Amino acid sequence: MSKKTTIFDIAKAAGVSVSTVSRILNDKPDVAEATRLRVLQVIEEQNFAPHITWRQLGSGRSQFIALHFPQDFNPPSQEIITSAAQGCEEAGYSLNLLVGAMTDAEFLALFQRGQTDGIILMEILTHDWRVDLLRAQERPFVMVGRCVDSTGLSYVDIDIGAGVADAIDHLVGLGHRHIGFVTLAATVADKEYAYTAWARRGYEEACRRHDLPAYVRPAGLTGASVDAVVTQLLDAEPQITALVTPQNTCVPGILRAVQARGLCIPADISVVGLLEQTFAELTAPPLTAISFPALEMGRQAAASLIAQLEGTATTPRQILVRPQLHVRGSTGPARTGPLAPAPVESALENRD
Repeated sequence: MSKKTTIFDIAKAAGVSVSTVSRILNDKPDVAEATRLRVLQVIEEQNFAPHITWRQLGSGRSQFIALHFPQDFNPPSQEIITSAAQGCEEAGYSLNLLVGAMTDAEFLALFQRGQTDGIILMEILTHDWRVDLLRAQERPFVMVGRCVDSTGLSYVDIDIGAGVADAIDHLVGLGHRHIGFVTLAATVADKEYAYTAWARRGYEEACRRHDLPAYVRPAGLTGASVDAVVTQLLDAEPQITALVTPQNTCVPGILRAVQARGLCIPADISVVGLLEQTFAELTAPPLTAISFPALEMGRQAAASLIAQLEGTATTPRQILVRPQLHVRGSTGPARTGPLAPAPVESALENRD
């Protein structure tokens, strides 16, 4: 096996000191241009990849970025994490994933022990203690999401309000005037997620703009809860011709509840949901879906935090990524007339 090239080998081949090679690797200005070019040529000839430790010594930083994800994984989150990790790696940083609950002391210890230079926060709450802590301690961080007060803070978020509004515009264009909105409850497990609030605001503003009645129905995390909420909504409001959800976890429950009632999609009910494009193609019929720009969000989050660390960001970066609406077979012209009454069996089951 051939010996791996080291920084000492580069210094010897270029006829300079190790410290000079280190300064060049860290792009320090106090090196003669001819020397810099000679060292870079040797590095290229020997295909040298500097170990992260040398970058740490030269920059005074750990070259590690932490990403805190306190809840269970889902496909969009995995894509955000993967994209953020790739962005960090390309910039010479490594990404450490922190999963689960953490305390104030554990967060601060990451910095005090030199284990991280900055943190990417996911699953942002309306009032998020992590944001308050890091802001008070003046630690570098970026949010994937927004809290209720994001003044002066850097974030990257899906513009879910705009995505929901695009869905309503699409349905109104098909003649729909009674559009139900099924979403997760504002508070889940004693936590209030900002995403839910932004999505609901987008729906209500779109309804006001089109002079539509609003039908908001919050559901729990389980599929059974979504099934029940949709069934009750259609029983109470038979004039509804379309359903929209901003949560991928609600999509299966909506489809089950509609089909269990013997209704056809989209002839009886049109459905729009937030769902990854691969899965949206697999539903029957294929789902008209609000895309989740996870890869773009992860890349932007990493770039934003690295800009803070490198000193190239002079003001907070607040980035909203607008999702795309992909029209498929689950939406069509609004039906005329109310829904047929629910089957007797279904009504009895819901009463129990």
